[in-house]
Amino acid sequence: MSQLTLSQTIENVQSLIDSGNGDPGRLYHILECLKNHRPLYHSDQNYLEKKLESSFSLEEKPEPATENDVLPKIRELINNGVGDPGRLQHIYEMISKNKTLYHSDVSYLESKLNESVLSPQPETETIIEQKQTEYVPPPPKPTPKQTESVAPEPKTAPEPKPSPRGTMPKGWNSSTDSGEIEKISNDIRNEEQKIEKQKSLSSELNAHRSKLTQLVSHRKEYEQKVSQEKATLEAQIQEERLKIESQTKLSEEIIAQKEELAKVKKERAKIIKNINAEKTKIAKELAQQKRQLAQAQLEQEKIEKQVETEQTLLAKMIEEQKSRLLEQASIANEIKSKQDDLEKTKKDYEFIVSQVNEEKAKFAEAEKLKNSIKSKEEDLIKSKEDRLNLITSISKEKELIAKKAKEEKERLKSQAKLAKQLKKEEKNYESLKKKHEKTEQQIKLKNKKLKEKQQKLKQQIAAKDKKLKSLGTKTKKTAKKSTKKTTTKKKSS
Repeated sequence: MSQLTLSQTIENVQSLIDSGNGDPGRLYHILECLKNHRPLYHSDQNYLEKKLESSFSLEEKPEPATENDVLPKIRELINNGVGDPGRLQHIYEMISKNKTLYHSDVSYLESKLNESVLSPQPETETIIEQKQTEYVPPPPKPTPKQTESVAPEPKTAPEPKPSPRGTMPKGWNSSTDSGEIEKISNDIRNEEQKIEKQKSLSSELNAHRSKLTQLVSHRKEYEQKVSQEKATLEAQIQEERLKIESQTKLSEEIIAQKEELAKVKKERAKIIKNINAEKTKIAKELAQQKRQLAQAQLEQEKIEKQVETEQTLLAKMIEEQKSRLLEQASIANEIKSKQDDLEKTKKDYEFIVSQVNEEKAKFAEAEKLKNSIKSKEEDLIKSKEDRLNLITSISKEKELIAKKAKEEKERLKSQAKLAKQLKKEEKNYESLKKKHEKTEQQIKLKNKKLKEKQQKLKQQIAAKDKKLKSLGTKTKKTAKKSTKKTTTKKKSS
């Protein structure tokens, strides 16, 4: 973005004020600060950048100064007292600051320089031409306010075309220049007066604008206060309306209540009349009821006497019934006790039966044990017989072996070779003997164990027989007792 210069920013701010774009009071304040080269607030600077949509600088960049020969000549004119010193000083300052001159100032300067030099040299003419080309831009476009406030400048005479060296411009007269200078000086004075008037007008306008802004702010505050007061008044009016409505409702209710009171009074009078009529009727009815009460009292006395006689009879009957009930209760208690005894005997009988069944089962188990013992005894007998058979067979084998040994000894005597075989057979015989001894020991141990088991079983069987006998006697006794109790109960019932 291109940065605007101070003069460009001033022009843009003026155009914003003229177009009415933005806050006029704030823009006037910014314009005054820019013109007086005062620093802006940060908020004002941001506001102006937003409005202009570009950045700007508050310091003017000085253009490089160019060497110019016109300035010493203007200084000579001022020192010599040729022309208006104020105007010449103004022109001198404008040229030194590299600012553009008005067209009238350029023509005035040319005329003064021509007066100072009777025969103008080409150097001065070329300098003036350069000055015209450098410092005379096209006149700026006036704004609508400037056109209204600033009066039109007087038309200046057309510039004389530069003539070649050694010749003067056409229609040049030294006498006419003084009259023109006086006119121009008068015009300048008039313009300065107008400028002062415009400045005073602009200051007044600024004051009026500031007053306007103040008035607008006061008006807004007043409008806010008015709106607040209006709201409060409307609220009060609504409250008053509600109160009036409530009061009207109350008045209507009071009127309705008065009407109801009148109706109630009429109804009360009617009710009083009805009550009086009813009182007379009730008095008559009371007299009749009193008579009836007297008759009822007489009848009640008779009934009470009858009731007393009946009560005495009932008391006697109740006593008799109580005695009967007591007897029945005692009988019922006896029956209950007998029933409890019966239930106990039944339970005992069932328990005894269960025990008998258990003993029977145990007796059956004992018989099974007896049978198993018998079978084991038979097995023992068989084992004994087998053992005896083995012993006999072993004795027979011994005899045979002895015979064979004798025969073999006889043969050994004759045959030395058979000796070794005999030794082997002897060893086998010894091993057989050892085996036989071991088997005999095992048989003995088994016989001992069987005998011990037989003794234990016999003892158990004897104990169970005793228990069975005792249980049989007990069952017989309990059965006899239960039969006796049942017979006694039947007799008592």
